[in-house]
Amino acid sequence: MSTLLIVLRVFSLLAFAGLVLLFVSGRPGKPATRASRGGGGRAPVVANLSAAGLFFPSLAFFPGSSEASMALPLALSGCLIALAGAALILRSRAELGPAWSFVPKADKDTGLVTTGPFRLVRHPIYLGLAMLAVGQALAFGSWPSLMIVLFGIVPTFAWRAHAEEKLLSSIFGERYTIYRERTKMIIPHLL
Repeated sequence: MSTLLIVLRVFSLLAFAGLVLLFVSGRPGKPATRASRGGGGRAPVVANLSAAGLFFPSLAFFPGSSEASMALPLALSGCLIALAGAALILRSRAELGPAWSFVPKADKDTGLVTTGPFRLVRHPIYLGLAMLAVGQALAFGSWPSLMIVLFGIVPTFAWRAHAEEKLLSSIFGERYTIYRERTKMIIPHLL
């Protein structure tokens, strides 16, 4: 297997691992934010984590051939997509500040964030996570992993997004409705 191919695959995984470490560690001196009562629910989060639980082993068990003529171009494009997804997640998370929570929550104290990546899409973190997963599947040349992303991970992100939108609508009312009308859900100018 080419050393460059291995490096690209490792970088695609490190993009995810780095994000996990940042999110788990949180900010020094600040407790982790937890969902408030009446939040968006834990079921979409559990479904999302279950899909991810299938995804990562599939990268190891079903990698594409390292000898195929497309292995290196796939690994390079996948690594770039994964890194772009990680950058979008980091930028979006920074924009959310104290409004971020692992489980959907919202309150008037943290406000409705409509700046940064949120001025283009309502759920840029889910877009970034989808890019990260697609990038990893491509980097590994794993078609089963790509199918898990498309038919497992992405639908659970849509479920989570809808749960969050119900919550945000109930908290912010007309202000959220106006934001929702002028901003796409997950893909700028398309969806």
